[in-house]
Amino acid sequence: MIKLDLKDNKILYELDTNSRQSYHEIAKKVELSKDSIIYRINKLQELGIIKRFHTVIDVGKLGFISFRLYLKLQNTTPEKEKEIIKFLENQKIVTWLVSIDGKYDLGMWVLTKSVKEMSDLWKELLRKYLNYIDKRWLTIFTKVSYFPRAYILNKNKNLSEYVFVTEPNKIKLDEIDIEILRLLASNARIPVLNIAKKLNITPKTVSSRIKLLEKKEVIIGYRTMFDLEKLGYQYFKVHFNLHNLTKDKEEKFRSFIKQHPNIIYDNKVLGGDDIEIEIQVKTLEDLRKIINNIKKEFSDIIKDYNYMLFYKEHKYVFFPI
Repeated sequence: MIKLDLKDNKILYELDTNSRQSYHEIAKKVELSKDSIIYRINKLQELGIIKRFHTVIDVGKLGFISFRLYLKLQNTTPEKEKEIIKFLENQKIVTWLVSIDGKYDLGMWVLTKSVKEMSDLWKELLRKYLNYIDKRWLTIFTKVSYFPRAYILNKNKNLSEYVFVTEPNKIKLDEIDIEILRLLASNARIPVLNIAKKLNITPKTVSSRIKLLEKKEVIIGYRTMFDLEKLGYQYFKVHFNLHNLTKDKEEKFRSFIKQHPNIIYDNKVLGGDDIEIEIQVKTLEDLRKIINNIKKEFSDIIKDYNYMLFYKEHKYVFFPI
């Protein structure tokens, strides 16, 4: 864990809220000079706390189906697990891959334009590794929301929500739009001038196209990927199964999720559990406190729950290939 001061934490929060905002805008909000902001951001990158700046894209508007696959392995050696992970990393449609402590060993986000693409991966996975897979759980994300990390500034609540996974509803985009998205995806802070040079178009065209992509909500926001371990945080996924549920009770639960400073994702999953959230906290005890508060608030509808620790991200592709 690397100790940071309040100014550093304010910078991290601003970059997590909107990593594309200018140094001048961040300086104004953090109350430091522009040069100080540049120095501190560069230092945070050198320390490995800031891993990259990325653009959040609604993949549903690009026509992608969002599959979620969990695997529980069996009869594996560390070498065989590495082989399975490498196989999955090499699949272009696997855009996120994580190692898990808990009910499952591996979790992944798979983006495809058709069910057949998912089926082909599924068949190949089972053909190669069926004897090493104990359990598998394949579901479809229908909606995923993220919330800025309010915990960085010890805020009591978060009030912003950004929906970046929706059901496939393709919006017409041309090749220039796609290339702009591709460049922004892995570097949200890339200057307009650089994009213009790479695509051989004017900076004005780039700016207007980005604004239109934002207006159409193809671009949802601009975030920053942190090394959570260096910040002293752990990453948990919590699944709740509910009963006696009404629309009002679910809305109240979702409102609680949206406002909690340590809850960073809310997943709606076809074929998944009733409520699935992702939480970042410093200790397991902190996680228990949050779960206990949830149980106290919603004891009349919570049937049971389980949680898993996401301890190593192997792959995160910010633009589907």
